[in-house]
Amino acid sequence: MAKITVGLDIGFSTIKVVALNRDSDHPELVSLGTIPTPVPGMVSDGDTDLELVSETIKKLFEASKIDQRQVYAALPESKVFTRVIDDLPFLKDTELASAIHYASEEFIPMPVTEVELNWQILYRSTASDKSGKTVVFVVATPKALVNKYLKVFSKAGLVPLALETEIIAVTRSLVGNNPLSPTTLVIQMGAMTTDMAVISKGLILLTRSVSTGGLALTRSIAQYFNFEILQAEEYKKTYGFVKNQLEGKVYEALKPIMDVIMVEIRRVIQSFGLKYPQNPIKRIVLSGGGAKLPGLVILLANLGLEVQEADPWYFINKDKNVSGKLAQDAPAFSVAVGLALREG
Repeated sequence: MAKITVGLDIGFSTIKVVALNRDSDHPELVSLGTIPTPVPGMVSDGDTDLELVSETIKKLFEASKIDQRQVYAALPESKVFTRVIDDLPFLKDTELASAIHYASEEFIPMPVTEVELNWQILYRSTASDKSGKTVVFVVATPKALVNKYLKVFSKAGLVPLALETEIIAVTRSLVGNNPLSPTTLVIQMGAMTTDMAVISKGLILLTRSVSTGGLALTRSIAQYFNFEILQAEEYKKTYGFVKNQLEGKVYEALKPIMDVIMVEIRRVIQSFGLKYPQNPIKRIVLSGGGAKLPGLVILLANLGLEVQEADPWYFINKDKNVSGKLAQDAPAFSVAVGLALREG
């Protein structure tokens, strides 16, 4: 019987699902689907709203003909706290837990008792090294958020095998453990946030999240032209950051918002360069729904790095007849593909 793994990405504007056959070395696409997220979606705590999300997920699975009930799912980056802690001395496993709890209090804006703490050791020197250190990637997830997602999955008849952050899933689908990948800055442009991670040799060494995303860009156009949101969204997707379209007016509307994101991108590149001078960022990979905006690749190329759109389907075997169609929306599926690629 084929080993099918399913990734479910409940986004702010759309819900996406990907099913892969994992029987061989090269995963094979079995099915995929997308459906608009009901408003207000997972932002709400109301039972009626959450039930609507569950019903929408059921419809998505039926339409995609996915029978598998066990899924890997992502939690929104804006609601989860991640940090690479790199100022710890050499610590044994028995000492690490209390040190991480203590260090986490600095970046978690709520009591540590209200979150689930998970971590991965990125580097640990030997015990004999006097200047020894331990570098840890920490994820703190609010327990109330986890319970909300579990409630939605239960009503949808699904069993979550694991919940992880969007940026971890994106990293897996776009960079993975490919030793030939240069040090990469992945930029995940979602509706509510723009999330960044620097990956080197398969490890996330730096993360940053900006509470500005695609929705802020759309609203800026709506305000500038006095448009309804749907019309503003169409203008954003059609003209984006191309200066010579519509006398550059859409570009002008988007620029103040994009400037905020660009400042953070520059900070990440600079901060990483200072911390790892021997291992600078070589390329940017653009992911998420906003990655396909016209002119965005050229805009980011001004940073002096190679810039490319995400293609999570690159290592996936798929029917040649659907390859072209998949490419149209490829960056938007980075999270769902990354989840479906998860091992255990």
